[in-house]
Amino acid sequence: MGAVLVVLPVFLVIALGYLLHLKCFFSPQTMTENNRLLYYLAMPAILFRGVMNARFDTVPNTSLFALSVCLPYAITTLLVWVFARKGETRERFATLTLSATRGNHFFAGLPILALAMGSEGVEAGAITLAFSLPFLQFTSIGSGQLALLGKVTLRSLGLTALRLFKNPLFLSCLFALVLVFGGLGPMPKWVDSTLKILADISTGLALLMLGAKIQLASFFSAALKTWKMLLFKQIIHPIVFYLVLRAFGLPDLIVQAGTLLAAMPEAVNTAIIAREMGMDDEYCAMGTTASVLLSMFTLPVWIALLGAVQ
Repeated sequence: MGAVLVVLPVFLVIALGYLLHLKCFFSPQTMTENNRLLYYLAMPAILFRGVMNARFDTVPNTSLFALSVCLPYAITTLLVWVFARKGETRERFATLTLSATRGNHFFAGLPILALAMGSEGVEAGAITLAFSLPFLQFTSIGSGQLALLGKVTLRSLGLTALRLFKNPLFLSCLFALVLVFGGLGPMPKWVDSTLKILADISTGLALLMLGAKIQLASFFSAALKTWKMLLFKQIIHPIVFYLVLRAFGLPDLIVQAGTLLAAMPEAVNTAIIAREMGMDDEYCAMGTTASVLLSMFTLPVWIALLGAVQ
């Protein structure tokens, strides 16, 4: 019951966003501007602060830690290639391999970690993302490119790298890591307080915007059509993440935060990437909607199994 109560406020706010969208409370321009505010300001602030305040003494071997949090993405992607390719068109399979590991880490993941595990959970999640975000981007986009074209070109790798270094979420993690390992932390109190104010914008607004994008009427048909995508994203990927982190002997806090992040619904920007790359973006959009709604049931189960309740 405790796990349900942890995620209940999250999904109530998502539901409110959906209802407000039905009542035309958000204009398209408002949604665009709010998403830009989250993407370029609030989310980078929460990630930067999380990394700067994280307890890196719990990660004695950074190289081994980086390997442990990156390896699950490679394993899940390989499993998609082995078990999900049969019977799919090239465009749809490319979408499957792109989407299998791209969770909604920021709009849903960090707020849920905060509610379930408090600030320590957010810091553990931020460390995990800081070390794995570049690898996630390259494996998901690179694998999708390989499935679509049959090869990974230097041009596609270059475009992926360029996209990554324009990503404010990645840059905030990278900058924080440079400061931490350069011995320039901790932050002055006034800087930390300023970032906290900016970070606090994110939770409610991100969930409202997530709810505003849901198409509830198409849930059941979308779930039936995208069952492979849902299976890999919300069941297989978190299982792989849990097993790998346990095998590396990481602290419980990291295991819980990393697995919960892996169990998050599909990232809302995956359909945009799929469209830009010439994949089956309609299938991806259906899967994203179904993934968000399905997570109302799967996330409490994961929280309970992990014992990730503060």
